Amino acid sequence: MNRTRAVGLTALAAAAALVLAACGGSSDTSSSTTAATSASSAGGGGGGAASVGSGTPGTSGDTITYAQEQEWYDYNPSSTSGSATANQVVVNQVLRGFSYVDNNAVLQRDTEFGTFEKTSDNPLTVKYTFDDKAVWSDGTPIGCADFLLSWAANSGRYNKDGTVNQPNATPANPSYMFDAASTAGLSQTQKPTCADGDKSVTLVYDTPFVDWQAALLTSVGGNLLPAHVAAKAAGTDTAGFVKAVETDDAATMTKIADFWNSGWTLDKAKGLPDASVIPSAGPYYVAAWDPGQSVTLKKNDKWWGTPAKTDTIVIRYISQDQQVSALQSGEVDVIEPQPNPDTNSALAALGDSVKADFGALYTWEHLDLSVKNGFANEKLREAMFKCAPRQQIVDNLIVPSNPDAQLLNSLNTMNFQPGYEAAAAASGFGAYAEPDIEGAKAAYAASGEAPGKAIRIIHVDPNPRRTNEVALIKANCDQAGFNIQDVPLATGPYGAARSAGDYDAALFAWAGSGLNGATPTLYLSTGGSNTAGWNDPDIDAALNQLSVSTNPDEVPALLTKVDQAMAKNFYSYPIFAFPGVVAYKNNIDGPVLNTTQTQATWNMQDWVRTG
Repeated sequence: MNRTRAVGLTALAAAAALVLAACGGSSDTSSSTTAATSASSAGGGGGGAASVGSGTPGTSGDTITYAQEQEWYDYNPSSTSGSATANQVVVNQVLRGFSYVDNNAVLQRDTEFGTFEKTSDNPLTVKYTFDDKAVWSDGTPIGCADFLLSWAANSGRYNKDGTVNQPNATPANPSYMFDAASTAGLSQTQKPTCADGDKSVTLVYDTPFVDWQAALLTSVGGNLLPAHVAAKAAGTDTAGFVKAVETDDAATMTKIADFWNSGWTLDKAKGLPDASVIPSAGPYYVAAWDPGQSVTLKKNDKWWGTPAKTDTIVIRYISQDQQVSALQSGEVDVIEPQPNPDTNSALAALGDSVKADFGALYTWEHLDLSVKNGFANEKLREAMFKCAPRQQIVDNLIVPSNPDAQLLNSLNTMNFQPGYEAAAAASGFGAYAEPDIEGAKAAYAASGEAPGKAIRIIHVDPNPRRTNEVALIKANCDQAGFNIQDVPLATGPYGAARSAGDYDAALFAWAGSGLNGATPTLYLSTGGSNTAGWNDPDIDAALNQLSVSTNPDEVPALLTKVDQAMAKNFYSYPIFAFPGVVAYKNNIDGPVLNTTQTQATWNMQDWVRTG
């Protein structure tokens, strides 16, 4: 079995990673109070605050400040723990790649970074070529070793015991060296070969992959990371690393993997890592980090592509409920708050001083039940489904912000996508729209569990909406026999707890990009993002077929099979798709509502102050 990458839905977390989100993307459903312009170039990194509005408008001396709710905690957004919106928004234009997903959830090629072409259909063969001028911000050329690091980390080829997996022959319960969020697509490839310093690498697939154009070195999964940094940490150099891949040198690969897994995780006590550890391969580099306050990005003079239009981008950490006031006061220039009646009214009150783009997002709220902890008993899971106030959550917490909001009845198809009505009707989730307290009580009793079982629901804090969601769940499900406990966690501890499976239930959103290959990492029994312990043969069969499908007509039926099994097993239920808004000062050009997981910073290299 593969550990599948969050591909093409987003992480964030190969072809488009799905990422954990605080808020969250569809496409052309956005509306705007002013005309928003799509960026012209591609998408793609602790702190002091810089002064807003300093310098001449539109010149390299200017600064634009963006408000973000969740704090940056990892330079590596491709690991299980690092695959989160909080990290991706920082590295969008620090770690570029061969492709990216634009604000309309459409895959685009980043020809400034390099090119790739399919040279054969049988077997599927893709040739990648880095731009001749491509270098890290420390001057190290980008090439073969960087490609091999992304492939080795995200292919599931290497096991902790030193054994090597062959394409499509991964053990049923693998223990990978690299803790990647997903191995989708790359687990189906042969080992690429290249010499240290080569600018071209060819990748051959044993079986087709639905999202081959976004399999690696992309802003939506399998991000580029500096092989020379990992190699140095492992006591070798890029030539030694390339040789280790060629020979499957377990000792060297273990050291590389140890660093890849945790060497780029930030430590607030130590502050920002040295620039030599976190170099840039994009228009910006990470210049400063003030834990709990901000990250400062500066223009990267070693970037070989189109220069960033603004010298400095400051990412300020500001809670959702404070972002509009921060925009009004001039503390920040760009915000992405979760729309709600207060936020919408406050933005409207600012009149012509701001621009605001509203629309649907490819981000969906859901509650995952862990079969490894509090919900090993199927009857308890059934009781939790039956007491769920899903429609009430939408009516009470979402409709006031978006009168058109509706209950989401699919985990795999958003309610603004073609085919949603059929998917929702067949999924089985519609039976659990309203609480059935008596049915929940009966299921709880049938579980044999004593009344008052404590259930820990973890979620990111601060987030008032999620606090209210848990309160509604508790008000209903405690009547069925549960003792629901609200466990709010800061971003870092939440990521660690979810990654380790340390929860009974997790309330969160996946932010996606719309590519078909992303689903397996979430639900496959060996999926990198399946930390709840779900294991169903029907789900595995459907997802394994999906991952090799090149026929778009068969995808909806496969996704429906996954929905049906998730509902039948009472594993996870969807609640709603997020509404979204990006608002910015009227003297700022460039920001545009992004429906995908990479959020507004996907094109921050094009942001500019006009006056």
